[in-house]
Amino acid sequence: MQSENGQDLRAHWDERYRSGQTPWDTGITPPEVQRFWEEQPKPAAGAFALDIGCGTGLNTLFLARQGLCAIGFDFSGQALQLAVRRRDSTGRHVLTDSGGDATFVQADVSRLPVDRLGAVYALDIGCLHSLPDEVRPAYAAGVIRALTCGGHFHLYVFDRNISDGPGAKGMREGEVAALFDNKLEILAEEIGVSSTLASRPSRWFLLRKTS
Repeated sequence: MQSENGQDLRAHWDERYRSGQTPWDTGITPPEVQRFWEEQPKPAAGAFALDIGCGTGLNTLFLARQGLCAIGFDFSGQALQLAVRRRDSTGRHVLTDSGGDATFVQADVSRLPVDRLGAVYALDIGCLHSLPDEVRPAYAAGVIRALTCGGHFHLYVFDRNISDGPGAKGMREGEVAALFDNKLEILAEEIGVSSTLASRPSRWFLLRKTS
């Protein structure tokens, strides 16, 4: 992204979080994510997880309570301030007692500042589908590099309508499979409808790194 465009985008998201115009911030970790972790063995000590587009940190803290070293990434400094406040009001000892921790990093998610981290899990709830088409391959490459072999990627996206023009939010049919180019295997794909007032078709994907 050009720096001027990046500054404008950061200002846009900062204002959304400052004014509370965040209908996606439901205060509830999605059942799909909760169910996944109910079915998993306790992660190894020091295992990393990524929360991409973490917003106010709700799901980053959920992952930390599972015993993971969770890193939340967001472009908005205002969102991250709220995330740190949420973590501190929870009490960091609550996380460390479970074997986990939560850290927040301001970053352009199309250029994740991690490489070969060996994360066992990554989560994206509505971030990838908001990115411009031209930066989505770089985003996918960053997720692939960050995950360990066998690591899982949980992804929630809106569907893109065939009538939508260039730059529209959402993912085209088959786009997720193409972006991850067989380096991440799609284990499950659930079709649903978003829960916001402006409901629209959406999907949950569960992928796993194969190599």
